[in-house]
Amino acid sequence: MNHFIQVTEARQIIEKNIFRTKKTELPLLETLGFYTAEAVYATIDVPSFDNSAMDGYGFIYVNPKNKGWKIIGEVSAGHSAHALKVGEGEAVRIFTGAPIPGGVDTVIMQEKVEVSGGFVSFDYSAVNKGDNIRHRGSQTEKGELILPENTFISHSVIGFLAGFGIEKITVFEPVKIGLLYTGNELVEVGQPLTDGKIYNSNAYTLQAALAEINQRFSLVKHVEDTAESTFTAIEDALGQVDVLLITGGISVGDYDYVKPSLEKLGVEELFYKIKQKPGKPLFFGKLKQKYVFALPGNPASVFSCYHQYVKPFVLGCFGREDFYKDEDWAVMETTEKKKNKQLTLFLKARYSHGKVRVLNGQESYKMNSAAQANCLMEFPDGIEEIKAGEKVKIWKI
Repeated sequence: MNHFIQVTEARQIIEKNIFRTKKTELPLLETLGFYTAEAVYATIDVPSFDNSAMDGYGFIYVNPKNKGWKIIGEVSAGHSAHALKVGEGEAVRIFTGAPIPGGVDTVIMQEKVEVSGGFVSFDYSAVNKGDNIRHRGSQTEKGELILPENTFISHSVIGFLAGFGIEKITVFEPVKIGLLYTGNELVEVGQPLTDGKIYNSNAYTLQAALAEINQRFSLVKHVEDTAESTFTAIEDALGQVDVLLITGGISVGDYDYVKPSLEKLGVEELFYKIKQKPGKPLFFGKLKQKYVFALPGNPASVFSCYHQYVKPFVLGCFGREDFYKDEDWAVMETTEKKKNKQLTLFLKARYSHGKVRVLNGQESYKMNSAAQANCLMEFPDGIEEIKAGEKVKIWKI
């Protein structure tokens, strides 16, 4: 049984269980924020024809003794140049993006020429043969690999693919995820807050966090703190989703019914409890091809466990290859100490220009520091003190 394991071991177990969602073909503009499920190859040469990189004059680079070149025509972007044939001593007015007429092997920019009486002249030493021509296929040749599988599709990727006239691509489908949040003390936002109650923030945190990575909950439900309600809710949810998140009820209190319900349903325990703070009583399990993350109920624990474990797992299923992509390094601005060196701490922090500053308010019930944080600073096990100026691992959020 993997009980009370180290952070590194928990990561390894989660990464090992990543699965890929189904493939689907979508129109190009609908793929923003997805990952490619298949390699993409160039459908055409880009550029698809030789064209000018400058506004200027095209000519044949052969006779440096010429004092002037006769202008025989003009070609602009979007127009054919097939009717033009340039000979020695001749030039053609040409604009950026316009096709190169036959015979032309060099373009000189307009700022370097003088035009008079239908002739163009310039200092021959100011230009080299082949200048300012973008040759067909100089960016990409037809059939060339342009995007490997598992590439994140950003706005720049969409623009890049549009340049090939690609209308649809194959991507991984979003993960089918459900959320059950436990706690009789929870009140929904917009409702009056009565004695002994608190507002439900975890569901909002997780829904917003998933939206940031192009995911949505297909199921969200509040579960009463009873054995029957908990068991029924988990059983129903596992029949509808591939990944189930549960907040609260996973510890060993009198009203914690999540773990007994998971055991009764036959969910395989992959690990339970991690030597970390916050978020020690984290459960990760599997039922056939369904996965369960049971997170502690404290908001800061949910926040930390999501970024450390849930997010990389979900993105891995969605097509991201690097489980540790959010990892980085920074220099500590202050000295930090901890009481229990056996635990790994994830401290909410601010990172800027290579330096990181740990924020106040690290207790598991406090979210003011989370609202200010842009990273989690990892204070690894086995170490009691990190001094200012030392290099530390951070996780971008």
